[in-house]
Amino acid sequence: MGQTYSRVGLRARMAVVDNPSYCGSGFRVRYWVAVLVVAMLSRIAVAVPAAGQTAYEEVVVTSGAEFAGKAVFRGDAPAPRRLLVTKDEEVCGFGYLERNEVAVGNDGGLAGVVVVVEGIQAGKAWPGSQTRQVLDQKDCIFSPHLLVVPKGSEVDVLNSDPVLHNLHAYELIDGSGRTMFNVGQPPSDNVIVQSIQPRLGNMVRLECDAHDFMQSWIYAADTPYWAVTQEDGSFVIDDVPPGEYLVTAWHPSLGVQQHTVNLAPNGAAELALEFADP
Repeated sequence: MGQTYSRVGLRARMAVVDNPSYCGSGFRVRYWVAVLVVAMLSRIAVAVPAAGQTAYEEVVVTSGAEFAGKAVFRGDAPAPRRLLVTKDEEVCGFGYLERNEVAVGNDGGLAGVVVVVEGIQAGKAWPGSQTRQVLDQKDCIFSPHLLVVPKGSEVDVLNSDPVLHNLHAYELIDGSGRTMFNVGQPPSDNVIVQSIQPRLGNMVRLECDAHDFMQSWIYAADTPYWAVTQEDGSFVIDDVPPGEYLVTAWHPSLGVQQHTVNLAPNGAAELALEFADP
């Protein structure tokens, strides 16, 4: 949802082969040992609440409200990005990879917008599906391209490819990125358990340092009051405690906007979100 990929001029993969791009067997052994040690250390990371962060409390919500809306894109949707595959072509493909970063429907609906109701200290329980997520790397593509997880939770990162990947996560702060973790993941290490704990914000960009055309996004949510817009741009957030709230809408390629919404007991409110090419 939101971001899609297609391959342009890519020759079908014939076989999976090793790519010994390192000089000398001794160096190669030392390299893999170092990578494995880093990967093992990443497994023991412990999530610590950010300074000033208040723990969210799960309670029974009475007179909860429903908050819904739709995100649309105004203007012509940007063309997909063409990314040249220059490494591990036997696995990643030959030629160009097209990444559609702005997914717009026929009626202008914009998919892949994270909508968050801010400032709720107590409310509904986290759904079970939000307590542990999986991020896979297959054919040199992150899947899913956008992941929302509880802040401080752990994510199972898979390497389904027979090549080395290198996970490099950046916490996004005022438009710039600060490294959160940088972990090598060889093909023999199929799963890395990684804590997602940005210190100051919620938005994370994930790249592969071994393949510069790989990219994914993570939103570390403080509460379960969020939604990701569907293919038609729609979203629904239910069981919201009555009150006035700040709403944040984030699209990884189109930026952030904020709005105010007032939710009455047992009421309903709608919000129209408009994005354009920056």
